[in-house]
Amino acid sequence: MIKVAVTGNIGSGKSEFINFISKLGFYYISSDAIISNLYKDFKTRSIILQKLDLNEKNYKQEIISNIHNEVFNRQLKKVIYPFLYSKKKILSQKHKTYQPIFYEVPLLYEENLSRDYNVTVFIKADINKRRQRVLNRGVSRNYFTLMNSKQINENVKKNKSTFTIDNNGSILNLRLNIIKLLNELWEK
Repeated sequence: MIKVAVTGNIGSGKSEFINFISKLGFYYISSDAIISNLYKDFKTRSIILQKLDLNEKNYKQEIISNIHNEVFNRQLKKVIYPFLYSKKKILSQKHKTYQPIFYEVPLLYEENLSRDYNVTVFIKADINKRRQRVLNRGVSRNYFTLMNSKQINENVKKNKSTFTIDNNGSILNLRLNIIKLLNELWEK
């Protein structure tokens, strides 16, 4: 099974990449979507919140306000990651006949996960572009700054990645770059 990890800093265009390849008929697994679904499931959310000692009523705000706390951040990962990896494994096995399978992995290098993939694709974008994209989604500037500070330098990611796609232009430019990437993948 060919496993392609797609990564990039906040607002770089990972979701747009995943949306486009899915329209082309490729199968993908999104870490962000899995985590979002974990919180949507009442039973799973209750388990997570209990382990983190968080209130059901305002847990999102509590998580965001505590994310800068390293102890809380480690505990959050310790609770969430087993659910995430279990779900990824189930989905990978269920769809192992798809070639390749794309994985959206926002913290690929931060969490030292690149060894789990055959190919890594880094979506690179200027910080001002990324900030504007995130602000356009209704997210606060403080949240962008916080999440951006949790991610390693883009040049480090670029050097570690098999492929890099620059995403400072239009959605059409990104899509053309994805098609070029797919052609290069087939040549390998």
